[in-house]
Amino acid sequence: MQQYKGMIRPVIAGILVLSMFFGLFFLVVHAAKTADELQQEIEELERRSDEIDAERQALEQEIEANQDQTLTIVEEKAQVDREIRLAHLEVENINEQIHSYNLLIAEKQAELDKLEAEQGKLLAAYQSRMRAMQERGDISYFEVMIQAKSFADMLNCRVMIEEIAHADQRMMDDIRDMAAVVMEAKDALAAEKLNIEQKKTELAEAEAVLAEKRARSDALLIELHADKEKLIEECEKIIEEEASLSDQIAALEAERTEILYQEWLAAQNQNNNSQNSSSGSDSTGDEAPPSNNQSFLFPMAYCTMLTSAYGYRIHPITGNYAFHNGVDLAAGTGTEIYATKSGTVTTAEENYVYGNYVVINHLDGYSSLYGHMTRFTVREGEYVEQGELIGYVGSTGGRSENFV
Repeated sequence: MQQYKGMIRPVIAGILVLSMFFGLFFLVVHAAKTADELQQEIEELERRSDEIDAERQALEQEIEANQDQTLTIVEEKAQVDREIRLAHLEVENINEQIHSYNLLIAEKQAELDKLEAEQGKLLAAYQSRMRAMQERGDISYFEVMIQAKSFADMLNCRVMIEEIAHADQRMMDDIRDMAAVVMEAKDALAAEKLNIEQKKTELAEAEAVLAEKRARSDALLIELHADKEKLIEECEKIIEEEASLSDQIAALEAERTEILYQEWLAAQNQNNNSQNSSSGSDSTGDEAPPSNNQSFLFPMAYCTMLTSAYGYRIHPITGNYAFHNGVDLAAGTGTEIYATKSGTVTTAEENYVYGNYVVINHLDGYSSLYGHMTRFTVREGEYVEQGELIGYVGSTGGRSENFV
């Protein structure tokens, strides 16, 4: 027994040296970036993420303002279109009025031409009668007066001749009066037609102004649409940059958590080895160092699907090819999670990557981590037995589905 006792001490010392060596080796491998340096990078990325978020919100406000302005222009354009339609209708109405005036003017002109023709015929007949009387020489004013049998007869003949002349003159005057009325009506119609044509000209000018205004609205809408497309493109780029920064932050958080966990694990192993070494040096020949010879149990009451194995994989959120230092077991929300081995709870908290998680040191060089819980039921420093309830399945942390 004394011989075995002498062998135990060198073996324990060798294990302690190897543990310290591997712990130091791990720290050296990760010495390029410490947890504090990673935290600084994370904070810088988060600051940049906040700036980008502010830029995105400003762009979204510009897009909203663009949409409001576009709506205003569209409404103004619709009003212009309505005014153009009304102007077209008014122009059509004016054209019909002009056509009616043209018909009335033509009718009055026909009446005037008829009166002028009658006046001409009457004048020609009067002139022809006077000329014939003079040419025949059988009847004249002088002859009528000379051939009169008496002075009274002469006066009667003269009165008759004057009445015939006056009748012809009255007829000529009536024709002139009628012609004057017709001419006045024609002039009034022509004046009305001129006013209508002037109004038509004004409407045409108004239509031109409205058409120009509509063209400006169309050009402005095209410009606003182009600006909106540009703003949306910039916003999409910022969203992509935000997603990229989120992926970087998540990766750095995971790396930092892993470093802290490995540092803690190395410290725990060193502490456990120191305790084992101390126990071995103080024990008698009949005593042995404490150990946990339990086998690992499945952490849930029933077998579930393995959705992601240990090793390299495509990250389900970032899409990056990265190392996965655990296994993902799918289960429904609220499924009970049990300790795979007895041990001491060294961590029971929440972080960005693992969400609500628990770490148990099994005091045999192994530790187990249970992440993404809805909540945990143990606290740091508590000793748990194998199979004891420690929490419930959830999707906290960097996850989108339920698993442990």
